[in-house]
Amino acid sequence: MKYFQEQFDALLEYRSDEDNALRDLRIRAFNNFKETGLPNKKWEEWQFTDFSLIEKGDFRLSREKDLPPIPAHIPGRIPNTYLIFIINGHYQPKLSEVPNEVLISTGLEHFQSNPKSYSFENKSVGVLGSSNPFISLNTSMMNSGLPIYIPNNVRLSKPIQIIYLTTELSDALMNHPRFVFHLGERSEATIIEHYIGSTPISYFTNSVTKIEIESNAHLNHVLIQEDSAASSLAANTDYILHRESELNTNSISLGGLLYRHNIKLNFKEKGSSANLNGLSLIENKQHHDQHVIVDHSSNACQSNQLFKYILSDKSSGVFNGKVVVREHTKQTDADQSNKNLLLSPHALMNANPQLEIYAEDVKCAHGSTTGQIDPEALFYLRSRGINKQKAIELIIGGFAKEIIDSIENADIQTYVGERVTSWLDGTMHHG
Repeated sequence: MKYFQEQFDALLEYRSDEDNALRDLRIRAFNNFKETGLPNKKWEEWQFTDFSLIEKGDFRLSREKDLPPIPAHIPGRIPNTYLIFIINGHYQPKLSEVPNEVLISTGLEHFQSNPKSYSFENKSVGVLGSSNPFISLNTSMMNSGLPIYIPNNVRLSKPIQIIYLTTELSDALMNHPRFVFHLGERSEATIIEHYIGSTPISYFTNSVTKIEIESNAHLNHVLIQEDSAASSLAANTDYILHRESELNTNSISLGGLLYRHNIKLNFKEKGSSANLNGLSLIENKQHHDQHVIVDHSSNACQSNQLFKYILSDKSSGVFNGKVVVREHTKQTDADQSNKNLLLSPHALMNANPQLEIYAEDVKCAHGSTTGQIDPEALFYLRSRGINKQKAIELIIGGFAKEIIDSIENADIQTYVGERVTSWLDGTMHHG
C-alpha cells in the first residue's frame, strides 16, 4: 500500500489547481481504498485470484514525460472503424477520428455536469456481492479515459475503436482510465474497447467503464484484451439499460499475466435484453478471472450469458457468474452458460455459476462444463486422414467459433478470428 499512498500524494501535488469538488472526491475515494485494501483470499468473491503482483509492484502514475514516439503503424487497428487513440494513458486527438455526431468532452467538464458518473460507492453490496476496491482506487487516481456521448437518434455507420496502447516503458507504470459512454434514445453504435501492450516491462492498468443505454437504443460493446505478458489489468464494466434497449457484448482476452474483469449489468427499466459473450485464451502462467452480475430488477427483461475458456500449460481461469431476479419482478428470462476446455493436465479452472431468484414468474437456467478434448471427436477426424495436430486445432477452433460468430460486425469478427488462430498456432507449436 505504501507506493499507492506515495503516488496519490504526488498526484494531489501535481494537480494542485484541480477543481475542489473533484479533489474532494479523490480524497474520499482513496480513504475508502485504504480502509479496504486490495482483495485477498478471505474475500469470497475474489478468493481464487492473487493480487500480490499488484500490491508489490511499486508502479508509478504515468505523466506527460512517459509519452513515447508515436508508432508508424498503430497496432490492433481494425478496418472501417473510427479511432480514439490513447498511448501510455495520453489521448492523441490528432491521430484520432471521431464521428461528427459524437460528443467528447474533457473529464473535468463531464465530472462537473455528471458527478454521479464518478461515484465510487459500491451499489452491489449485499445481495449482489462484495465491495470493489479497484473502483475506489480508479476514482482516486483517474488520469486517463474519455466521456463519450452519442445523442438521440444517431446511428453510427462504423464502430468506434478505442485503442489503449502501453509501450516503450522505461519503468513500471500504472494508469487508471475512466470511460463513460452514454447512448441516447433510439441510437445505435458499436464501441471497441481495446487494450494492447508491447513492452517487456511490467505495468498495471485499472480501468472503469460506465455505460448507460437509453430507451430503444442498441449498443454492441466489444472488449479486447491483448496486454503484454508481464502486465496486470483490472477492468470494471458497469451497464445500465433503460426501457426496451438492447445490448450485445463480447469480452475477448488473450494477453496479460493477471486479468480480472468485473461486469455488472442492471436492467433499470422493463423490456430490455442483453447478450453477454466471452472468450478467454490462457497460456503459460496467465490467470484470467471474470465475474459477471446481472441484476433483473425490472419486468420482461431477457439476458443470455455464454463464457468460454481455453486453458493450456499452467494457466488458470475463474468464472463467477450471478443472475439475480428481484422480488416482484415478472417475466424474467435468463440463461447462463460457462464452458471450459483444458489443453493441459496442469491447467486449472474454477467455475461458479449462480442464480438468486426472489420472484416466481421467471424462466432461468445455468450450467458449467469443464473437460478436455473429446477423444471420439479426435478419433473421427483422424479416421478422415487428418493428422493429430491439425485435428486438435480444428476441435479447438470449433469450440471458439461460437463466440467469434456472436460478434455482429464482420471486420471485428475477422480480427478476433485471426488473433485466435495466431494464439492457437503458437500454443500448438510450443506445446
